[in-house]
Amino acid sequence: MTNEFQRRLIDALGRCLRPMARMLMGVGVSYSQFERIAKKAFVEEALGEPDPRGRTTNTSRIAVRTGLSRKEVARVRQELAANTNIVETYQIGRPARALQLWHSESTFLNEDGSPADLTFDAEEPSFNTLVKRVGGDVPAGAVRAELLSAGGMVELSNGKFRAQKRFYVPTDFGEDLVVGFAFIVAPMMETLAHNLSNPSAAFIQRVAYSDHVPSGEVSLFRQFGHVNAEDFMQGIDQWLTNHEVAGASESENIDRRVGVGVFYFESAGASRT
Repeated sequence: MTNEFQRRLIDALGRCLRPMARMLMGVGVSYSQFERIAKKAFVEEALGEPDPRGRTTNTSRIAVRTGLSRKEVARVRQELAANTNIVETYQIGRPARALQLWHSESTFLNEDGSPADLTFDAEEPSFNTLVKRVGGDVPAGAVRAELLSAGGMVELSNGKFRAQKRFYVPTDFGEDLVVGFAFIVAPMMETLAHNLSNPSAAFIQRVAYSDHVPSGEVSLFRQFGHVNAEDFMQGIDQWLTNHEVAGASESENIDRRVGVGVFYFESAGASRT
């Protein structure tokens, strides 16, 4: 792999990760969580490819392929073997951890068990103390700004802060984000991976775009694309409905999900790879 190819690939990967980072931060998923999920994905994929003799790939070989240390690979393999719950064990972000402690640690609770109103640092217990308890090098002022912006807490007229939410969720993406990753992003990536590995049996992978449509015509194309995509998808949906077996199970020779996805995209100043 040439340095120029790697540069272009990394640049394209970065463009993929930007919107993903925006969405993940929007629901309070931290980089540390993403990093550990990425490690798990790398190790799982390396484990899925047997060595030249057909045996399960060992820890040392996985470390070489992924760039992780043997210690990290061994830890991830233990998590995979134990089917460890990611949400319960992976480090959450500092705003989320601050809210968690605010609702659970006796130092920051009223006598009835509700979160106490906190000054920033004028008296104890304080919001500053809460953030220090969370740990790390992020200043309390930055956590305060983030929780206020996300509606996790409010500032009262007396200058104290009151917790408003138990969980830190900066935006209200809701179930649409889960569905988007599960039924759009993941299938699209699986198709790309399949086509790269099996070009002679490639799945449908088509894109039509232009860098030269005048700004005044974009809304017309958006409408044109919407109408035609709706008609196309109705045809696909009807075919699937006609060929589905009511109440079918895996034992009835149904071992995979099939489908076709269509989406519109629009970006400003898109650079070419």
